[in-house]
Amino acid sequence: MITQIRGILRSVAEESLILGVEPFFDLEVLIPEYARRQLQAKVGEPVVLHTVFDIEGNQMSGRMRPRLIGFLSPVDREFFEVFCSVDGVGVRKALRAMVRPVRELARMIQDSDLRTLATFPGIGEATAERIVAKLRRKVSKFALMVGPGTEDHAAGSHEANGEPANAEPDVIRDTYHALLSVGHSEAQARQLIDQALSGKKKYKTVDAMLMAIYQNEAPGK
Repeated sequence: MITQIRGILRSVAEESLILGVEPFFDLEVLIPEYARRQLQAKVGEPVVLHTVFDIEGNQMSGRMRPRLIGFLSPVDREFFEVFCSVDGVGVRKALRAMVRPVRELARMIQDSDLRTLATFPGIGEATAERIVAKLRRKVSKFALMVGPGTEDHAAGSHEANGEPANAEPDVIRDTYHALLSVGHSEAQARQLIDQALSGKKKYKTVDAMLMAIYQNEAPGK
């Protein structure tokens, strides 16, 4: 299984790119729309892609074509695999529909924003409804992602997309559920966490983050 490749970006097309892997290979890699926009200005530069290997075609017809699909971070790759689990959302449709950062897509799904989802390429109202019905309770991990944009990873950054340096993902997730348990809505919980993580303070425990959140909410803060 090929999970990561490094090389020189030769060219970027509408749905794919060519990556030069020294010393002998130029590979075609399918990419999501958001990644295409981030990478199109980096032709000639070294890039790192986190990949999924897939087989396109119908076994009955005998026309099977291997293809490599690349993402700017492991989180983007994981979201893509979750996205493709929805009936009617295949590889090509998922890649075209990923026009926004993963965190934004996940928040639209979690907020049941059918109107916006239906405007994405290849989605439509019926598919948007299926996406929300199947994934709404499964994307909170992605919706809570904060931190550097995925464009930083195209240059080879080792920091995982959406994993902020000032809190571990488990602390963020558990804080989110704690806020829900005391009556905050999903949108309110995300906003409070975003505010807490916007500064430089580091949080090692849920209690520390909750204390900071409620201190910020206190009058006069």
